[in-house]
Amino acid sequence: MGVLDNFRLDGKVALVTGASKGLGLAMAQALAEAGANVIGVSATLKLSGSEAEKAVQAAGRSFTAYQCDFSDRKALYEFIGTLKKNHPVIDILVNNAGTVRRAPVTEHGDDIWDEVIEINLN
Repeated sequence: MGVLDNFRLDGKVALVTGASKGLGLAMAQALAEAGANVIGVSATLKLSGSEAEKAVQAAGRSFTAYQCDFSDRKALYEFIGTLKKNHPVIDILVNNAGTVRRAPVTEHGDDIWDEVIEINLN
């Protein structure tokens, strides 16, 4: 038995927010490779055939996709209700959802700041 066997996640369920690309996609893949089944959520995640789904399934694990715009509180609370109903046990949370606007600070209007704060902090 190697040291990495101590870190296996077989039988665990991981929820990864922001799973459609970047770090979220990479974390979903890594968790699956460690043995976890993955629930992915993102405002832009395809419900079928996403890169996250392909990566998780290639590791032999199951993937369940949800779409939710975290800046929409009503949609977020509805998603949480659906999640609790469909997945009563979640062992791992990767709270990765977020947004960034790449422009000089002087070009950011209040609406952009409000959107970034709403998604990233609220």
